[in-house]
Amino acid sequence: MIHILQKQYVLLRHSRKVLFDFLDTTVGEADLNRPVEAYMGKSVRDLLVHSASCYFHWLAYLALQQPRGSLSEDGSTLAELRAVYDQVDVTMGLFLRHFAGNMDVSFIGVHDDGWQVVVTPLELFTHVTTHEYHHKGQIVLMARILGHVPPDTDASEAFETKEPA
Repeated sequence: MIHILQKQYVLLRHSRKVLFDFLDTTVGEADLNRPVEAYMGKSVRDLLVHSASCYFHWLAYLALQQPRGSLSEDGSTLAELRAVYDQVDVTMGLFLRHFAGNMDVSFIGVHDDGWQVVVTPLELFTHVTTHEYHHKGQIVLMARILGHVPPDTDASEAFETKEPA
């Protein structure tokens, strides 16, 4: 199972790279931080930070029991946000290695608000990755609202293609 999850994460990282390259080459720093009224005044940057924080809070702090706040969860520029997501990738790697043989074994963890949760590593993996895709879709729509035409950021963009015969 672990090899399948690693491959899924590679596809997610490809989509993330397409998104970040688009933000870097087309959207730029000004629109990265521009509040979007349709999203309660949140910016693209806000959603990227929120999504990264989700990885840290569920995987690093809850599952791997790393000290809270031990990872840099904030970035104002695209370069800083890329560095945050480099930490996300390291965290995911540690998480997958740590739970490689126990993805379906429940454990009890304490979430940010002090509540205990009973969860499996597979459930956590599914939560954080679908959470990122959810916000990626919102970011693409925010970019459209800001006047930019985004590329296709679906995982299918990583598929090998051949011209029709």
